[in-house]
Amino acid sequence: MVTDLTTLVQAVDSAAAQPPTITIALAVLGSSVVAGLISVILGNTRANATARRERYAQAVRTLVAWAEYPYRIRRRTSDDAATLTALADRGHTLQEQLAESRAWIAAESRAMSEVFDACLADINPLVGPACAIAWQQPPITKSAEMLLGDFGPRGINAIVARMECAIIYRFGLRRLMWRRWVLRRLRHRACLPVTPRTTAE
Repeated sequence: MVTDLTTLVQAVDSAAAQPPTITIALAVLGSSVVAGLISVILGNTRANATARRERYAQAVRTLVAWAEYPYRIRRRTSDDAATLTALADRGHTLQEQLAESRAWIAAESRAMSEVFDACLADINPLVGPACAIAWQQPPITKSAEMLLGDFGPRGINAIVARMECAIIYRFGLRRLMWRRWVLRRLRHRACLPVTPRTTAE
């Protein structure tokens, strides 16, 4: 009985010696309110990551679609007004999507914006001349003519792969890296040119 009373007194004394702030903190951490807030924060983080992943995937799809545009022109089967209008509209839509992706990436990450701009700067000189050549060719009238041989832009897969490689730095713990570190890693992995591009004034 004496032992039980001694244990009880020690427990009361230790509780009394504990600062009230610790007691309050423990009570708050154990509450369902905090658990709910943590759940909401984690849910929002996952939702933001999903939306960000979809937007980057859309940007890559648009790069690929832009590189494929000369093939669409070359494989047209008619030069009637409807076909030409559809192809022209396709070109305008791709330009709009590229501008939209470029603006969103610039707002989301300056490092990724440099990668996207570099990819686009490498693709445009390939797509432009290929489109000009494709428009000058007559429409295709036979299935065998769908095999275009050496026609079209080359090296597109490697350019797009640079963007795909860079995107991983916008997810997980890599997202917390400083921009300078990210750019250094991207140049090391050949996602960016070692020497930054200079633009003519």
